[in-house]
Amino acid sequence: MKIRKFVEGPVMTNMYVVSDDDNDGFLVDCAYPSKRVEEYIKENKINIKFIIQTHTHFDHVLGLEYFKNLYKVDVYASEDAKEIANDKDYNLAYSFDLHVPIDKYLKDGEIFSEYNIMAIKTPGHTLDSMSYKIGDIIFSGDTLFRLSIGRTDFPGGSYPQIIDSIKNKLAGFKPDTKIYPGHGEETSLAFELDNNPFLV
Repeated sequence: MKIRKFVEGPVMTNMYVVSDDDNDGFLVDCAYPSKRVEEYIKENKINIKFIIQTHTHFDHVLGLEYFKNLYKVDVYASEDAKEIANDKDYNLAYSFDLHVPIDKYLKDGEIFSEYNIMAIKTPGHTLDSMSYKIGDIIFSGDTLFRLSIGRTDFPGGSYPQIIDSIKNKLAGFKPDTKIYPGHGEETSLAFELDNNPFLV
């Protein structure tokens, strides 16, 4: 799988374009209606098949409706997003006229798509936080960062929950699993378990 990261939107959120050898692919966290992303997809002739969202905070979904309509694809997110995705108290979109369209709600441990993506509920940053494992990589959203973790002071956040999500969910995978977070640089599970000050 080829993974191309774009840093987009008002708080520098990571948006990913993931593609395979056949030029089929999907988007992870549509942070902004970015022309750079659109041009990259067009230039590389990538056929976008669906979108996955790690959670529904505004900075991860500002481009969601745009890209969903552009590529006419389904959006996947946690089943826990159903009640809160369009609630400004949870998505924090106080300054935006935002609609968060979700088509498919995923359960913890559910495997979906031809890529056999595993949905992993990782609450703590938000109620609807979900990580996605594809082969030897995990898209962790705002749950796990390089040498840090997601904030837990927003509505629905919980410090004990986020630590539990990392130590009892993500940490169970192979140490060389690569982590692609919602902000900042890529890392690995082994590096974080050995060096992240919130985990050691």
